[in-house]
Parts: sequence; structure tokens; C-alpha cells
Amino acid sequence: MANNVIGVFDSASVADEVISDLTRSGFDSGVIHRYEGNSSDLESELQRSGLSSGEASEYAGSVHQDGALVVVQADDARTDEAVEIMNRYYTSSGDTTSEYASGYETQATGTANTGDARLDVVEEQLQIGKREVQRGGVRVRRVVSERDVEEQVTLRDETIRIDRHPVDRTVSGSSDLFTEQTIELTETDEEAVVAKEAHVVEEVVVGKDVQERTETVRDTVRRADVEIEQLGTAYGETLAGDERYAGREWHEVEGEARTNWERDNQGKGTWEEAQGSVKGAWDKLRGKR
Repeated sequence: MANNVIGVFDSASVADEVISDLTRSGFDSGVIHRYEGNSSDLESELQRSGLSSGEASEYAGSVHQDGALVVVQADDARTDEAVEIMNRYYTSSGDTTSEYASGYETQATGTANTGDARLDVVEEQLQIGKREVQRGGVRVRRVVSERDVEEQVTLRDETIRIDRHPVDRTVSGSSDLFTEQTIELTETDEEAVVAKEAHVVEEVVVGKDVQERTETVRDTVRRADVEIEQLGTAYGETLAGDERYAGREWHEVEGEARTNWERDNQGKGTWEEAQGSVKGAWDKLRGKR
């Protein structure tokens, strides 16, 4: 937390010495601010540095015409060090007042050799943020299944037939019958040729209307389907209906439920993703919603 350590000095030269001492002690020059007492806009400048309107008015009125005011922004660990440095010049010169604003709702004053040192406290305002917490989810995935199909087809088979018949006839005027001769015939059969063609039979669009069309396919085909799974809902309903958990509260069964989920649902999401849905289904069936 940053605190404002404020020193009001009657001499501008003393203020310069304070700034030099602060710088040598490791305070960054960017957190040290010096304001002249003869500045007509001193009050406005103090407000721009983070002081309230009342504080700025009070401090501006306490600086003499030839004096100066030094403001150091220091964290909790170095606030006392900054006060000590300013008080060195306060106790030695006798013409300086050092003041200190911290983060508590108390106000303290201290006394030195020639005057009082006032400790002003600045209260931090609480800032509340938001964070998102997972309470479950929905998984949409495509799975592949198979089914057998049958179709009738007519095929033709050829078979060569050889018939031999006894005959008795006279060969007349030709000697070609004693020349070698070969006759070849080929049997041709038909066999089924199967081809597969993928057809889109359904379109599933998450969050939108779905249009479908159906076609006839042949032989064994695969189907890419869509399953919508509410993570943990069925499991939570099963737990709520299990007699082993009758009369028990959720916090009493949560550890065992998580162990069983992680054992039986590998690859179906983590327990952190499903926990909200599981407990929601449990509470609903137990009448807590």
C-alpha cells in the first residue's frame, strides 16, 4: 500500500536537502514531489497529487511564503524510513514540520524538540472484482457406428456344353475332314461388384435449425451421428437415487463421487467440468431447488 509522507518546511533550501537525502537513500525521484510556498496554485497541485480537497487546503495554508512542501509516496516497508529522514531536518533545524499519511483510520501526533509532528492516515477504499466459475457444460461430439444392409442382384453364369451324338453319313468329295481343327469357347460369368458412396443424410447445426435429407445407400455403411451430453447430469441423478447415500449430505458423498467419476468416465471430461452438473442434479432430486 502506498502512503503519502508530507513535510512542510519554512526554508526551501531545507526542502532541497531533504529531497537529496531521500534520493541518496534509494527513493525514486518519480515518487518525490516538491511544491513552493509562493505558488498560487499550490492547493490545486496538491489535489492533483492525490490529496483530498480538505487536506490540500490545510497543507497549502501551512506553508510559509518562502517555504516548501515535500510529498513522498512510500510503501508500508519504507514509510517509517521516509518519516525518519524528514524528522532529521525537523529536529536539527527547528523550523520544519513533518507529516505522514498512512492507510489506517487512526490519527496520531508526535512531539519533537520544537513542535508537534502530525500523522495523517489515508484510508484505502475496497475494490470488489468478479470472477467466472464453471458450473458444468454441454459437449457435442460425433460418433461412428456401422450397420449391415442387403440388396438383391441377378447375375448370369455361362457353362460350356458338349454333346456327342452317334451318326452314320457318307463323306463326299472332301479331304478337309482329316485336317486338324481346334474350337475354343470361353465361359463368362457375372459377379457382383460393390462400391460405396458416402452421402450426407443429416446436418446437425449447434444452436440453429437442422435440415435433414435421407438417401438409400448400399452395403455396409458408416454413420457419423451427433450426441449431446449434459456433463454429470445422469451421474448426479444416479447418485441421488442410490440407497447407499440416502440421508447423507452432498459434502459427505462428494469425495467418493469424485473418485467414482474419475474412474468410470475417463475421456469424458474432468471432475471440475462436471461437478456443477452433478451437484445440480443431486440437489434437484433431493428437493433442494
